[in-house]
Amino acid sequence: MNKLLTELQRLYFLQDPQWHIQQAGGATFHPEDALTPEIVAESLAGERSLAFNLVGADGLSRAMVIKFNRPGDWERVANLYQAVQEELDLPAPAVSVSGRQGYRLWFSLAEPLPVAQVRCFLEALSAHYLADIPVVDIEFLPGTEMPASMGQGLVQLVPAPNALTGKWSAFIDPSLGSMFIDEPGLEMAPALDKQAGILAGLESIKPVDFQRALEHLQRHDSEQSASTQDKAPGQAPTASDCERPCLNVGKHYSDPKSFLLAVMNDASASPRHRIEAAKALLPYFVEGA
Repeated sequence: MNKLLTELQRLYFLQDPQWHIQQAGGATFHPEDALTPEIVAESLAGERSLAFNLVGADGLSRAMVIKFNRPGDWERVANLYQAVQEELDLPAPAVSVSGRQGYRLWFSLAEPLPVAQVRCFLEALSAHYLADIPVVDIEFLPGTEMPASMGQGLVQLVPAPNALTGKWSAFIDPSLGSMFIDEPGLEMAPALDKQAGILAGLESIKPVDFQRALEHLQRHDSEQSASTQDKAPGQAPTASDCERPCLNVGKHYSDPKSFLLAVMNDASASPRHRIEAAKALLPYFVEGA
């Protein structure tokens, strides 16, 4: 366990991460006290369900997770895994199976960055490589601008047993990803030393490489949709562009409906996200209601 904890700390944990324990029989996580090796050991042994927040109290994050919620999307997962290395010249992300459905890609940042900048990167990555996947079938963490009470930044520790299926999430060798299309989880707990070995070969994204890749993605998006960009065609984005949140809806919402309404009416949101928000709102606006 110590080897795996060391690798998780090296790649994904903030210096003082916020830890959350899942309430018995539910999907809600609530904060706990400071993390100890004993708590991690209990989680990795399947004795409790533990999640950690990718976003610190200072608004910084040093990890990104893309959740693909359909097992059949493995080809897209594999294509993105290759593209970030071959086209963006970034270190390979870790790949995990969820234990229930779908896959996860884990990106490590060498230094914590403002969460707004991290979200801009995820938005640009999505627009470039994942635009054909419905919003309901994919999730980006840290997420869009939403209240922390709705789960912003929370991701469950891997490996862990899924409460619904009993199967284990685990980091996997990407070359074996297609084996989990029908069964996206392990029947038994994985060997923790082997999990550590999978992570040991991974590197974190350096700030200069993060910025270069982000500018490349945004430049491509600017060239493809110059008419919707508030800049001259072909002009590279400035550093300040990346520091602005990708959504301007704020964070003071008490329920999903009001948040979705704000996204639908946010001119800075992508058309795809505004349309998906409108679709999600349809049940709330039944004729005659």
